[in-house]
Amino acid sequence: MINMSVEMNEIADKILSKNIDKQEALRNFQKLSEEEKDLLTSQLKVKLSGDDALKNKLSAKAAGSTLKAIDQRNLTEEHQNYIEQLNQEYEKFVPESKKNIAKHQHYFVDQRRPFHLIKDLKKLHFQITYQKAEGAYVYDIDGNKYVDISGDMGVNLFGHKPEFIINAVKDSLDQGIPLAGYSEKIFETSKLFSEITGHERVLFTQSGTEAVMFAVRIARAATNKKKIVIFEGSYHGLSDAVTAMSDQHGRSLAMGPGMLQEFAEQIIVLEYGNMEHLDIIEAHADEIACVLVEPVQSRHPYIQPVEFLKEVRKLTLEKNMALIFDEMITGFRISHRGAQGYFNIKADIATYGKIPGGGLPTGVIAGSPKYMDLVDGGTWNLDDDTMPKSKRTGMAGTHSQNPLKIASVYATLSEIKKRCKGDLQSDNCQYFQKELNAKTKYLVENLNAFFLAKNLPITIDDFGSLFRFRFIDSYWGITEALFFILLRMKGIETNIQGNCFLTTAHTDDDIEFVIKGVKESLETLIAQNFFCEVEQEEQNNTQSFATEHHLAPSKNVATLDNLRQNNFGQSASVGGQKESGQLESSQVSSGQVNNEQIEKLMNLIKADLQNFQEEQGN
Repeated sequence: MINMSVEMNEIADKILSKNIDKQEALRNFQKLSEEEKDLLTSQLKVKLSGDDALKNKLSAKAAGSTLKAIDQRNLTEEHQNYIEQLNQEYEKFVPESKKNIAKHQHYFVDQRRPFHLIKDLKKLHFQITYQKAEGAYVYDIDGNKYVDISGDMGVNLFGHKPEFIINAVKDSLDQGIPLAGYSEKIFETSKLFSEITGHERVLFTQSGTEAVMFAVRIARAATNKKKIVIFEGSYHGLSDAVTAMSDQHGRSLAMGPGMLQEFAEQIIVLEYGNMEHLDIIEAHADEIACVLVEPVQSRHPYIQPVEFLKEVRKLTLEKNMALIFDEMITGFRISHRGAQGYFNIKADIATYGKIPGGGLPTGVIAGSPKYMDLVDGGTWNLDDDTMPKSKRTGMAGTHSQNPLKIASVYATLSEIKKRCKGDLQSDNCQYFQKELNAKTKYLVENLNAFFLAKNLPITIDDFGSLFRFRFIDSYWGITEALFFILLRMKGIETNIQGNCFLTTAHTDDDIEFVIKGVKESLETLIAQNFFCEVEQEEQNNTQSFATEHHLAPSKNVATLDNLRQNNFGQSASVGGQKESGQLESSQVSSGQVNNEQIEKLMNLIKADLQNFQEEQGN
C-alpha cells in the first residue's frame, strides 16, 4: 500500500506539473483500480490544498461551511453525558493504571502529570503504566497492546528493545560500571560520532539540557560576549541560560516562577524565519556570543526557513558569533547527518541527545576545534613541551562518560552506519532514513486528505519521521484531548506533548492500523457533535487569522512532499526557477502584524482567558 502511495504521488506530480497531457492522464486514470483511483484522488486533494482558492472550494462543499472543534466553554448536556460514558469505559479499559495514580501520588512527583489538564476531563487525565515494550508496541499492566507512535519523545528510532542495543549494554554491564577512567569504547564512539556527523571533536554530557547549557558556555568563552539569540517556538531544555520569552515590545522575560529575569536579559528572542530580524542580530553582533537554533522546531515542524538559516550562517561567520544547531530531535532522524546534512548548513557547534543514547540518558556536543578546544585545551602531547591551551571553560559531570551509555551510543551509531550505503559525507549517501521518511509521508498525506474530505480543522505537520497533529482553530481544547484518549482506546499510544514518530520497527500494517484508528476516532467525535459548523463570516475570519499566523495547513503539505520527490532536500529546478523545497517565512505568512494589531489581539486573548478562568472557578 505504501509503495502504491509513492507511485500515485509520482502520477499526481506529473498531472499538477503538466508533464502529462490531459488525454494521457485520462487514459492512465481509467487503467487504475478503484483503490488506486481513490488514493490518487486523495493525493491530488492534498497537493491542491496548497492553493488557497482551491482549498477553500474543497472546504466549502458542505453547504458553504467547514467544521470547528468545540472547546470546554461550548459543552452541552449531550456532550457531558458522552464524557461521563467515556469515563466509565476508560476506567474499565485501564483500571490498574488508574489505581496507581491515587496509590502513589503522595511520594511520586511527576512534572508531566498536570500538563494539558482540562477540568471536565480530569477523570481521563492520567498516564498508563507500562509492563513492557518491544518493537513497535508497548503493553500496559491491564493487558492492552498499543502501536506506539510516541517515539519516546524522539528517542526511539529503531523500535523498542532492539537486540543490538540490548546486547551492547549487557556486555558493558558484565564488565562493571567504572566511572573515573576511560573505557575502550569511548574512543571508538567519539571517532564514529565524528565520522557520521562531520564534526571534528566530540564531548559527552549527561543530558540534552546539559549539552545545550555547556554549548552556550563554550560559545561565550570563545567570543568573550554574553548575549545569545534564540527564536520563538523553540525548545532547548530546562536551563535558565536558554529559557526566555518576549513580550509584544520585544523585551525578554523570564518564563515562570523560579526563573530569573537576570538570565532572561542576556537572551534576545526573535521570530524564526523573519529576514528583517537578521538586522537585529547584526546590530547587536558585538555583544552576541551565539545564535542558538532548533533548525526545524519540534513544536512547529511546518516552519522550515532554509534561506533564513543560510543567512544566519553567513552573518555569524562574518561577525564572530557561534552558530549552534540544537539537533535533539532532528539529529540522526531526518538523515544520518541530521538537519545540517539535510539542509547543507554546517554549524560551529551542534548538540545531540535522544536517538544516539539508544534509550539511555545522554547528551553530546560536537563541533570545530575553535570551540571544543576550550573544554580540554585541545590536542597536546605527553612526550614533548606542548601544553593545553590556557583558556578553558568549566565542564563536569559524573555520568557524562558512563560506560553503559557509551556502549549504547556506539551500538546505535554502528547500526546507523551499517544501514547507510555509500560515503557518509557525500550528498549521494543512501541513508536508510529516506525510506522511513517516505512511510511517514504516506501516513501524513493519507490522513490530511481525510481531514480535507471531512472538512475537519486538523492538519498533520511533518519533518522526516516526526509528525504532529495540529487542530487549526484551538490549542488543546476538549475535542483535541478526547481525540488522543480515543486513540489510546483504539490501541494507539501517543505523547501528550504532541510530537509523534515512526520507527524502523513499524510495519506497513502498523501504519494502516494507525490511519484506521485516527479516522475512526474522529468519526466518533463528529457523530457526538464535538465538531460544529462555522458560519461563513467566522470561517472567513478564521482563515484570514490562520493564514496570517502560520496556522493554515496551506502549502506545507505539498512543499514537504517535494523534499521526497527531490532526493529529500536537494534543490530542484521547477519551471526554470530553483526551489529549495522548503517553506520560507514569506510563503507561510501573508504579511507582518503591526503593533496595534498585536495589542488588540493580546487584549482579546486576555479578556477571553479571564472569562474562561471565571467560568472554570464557578
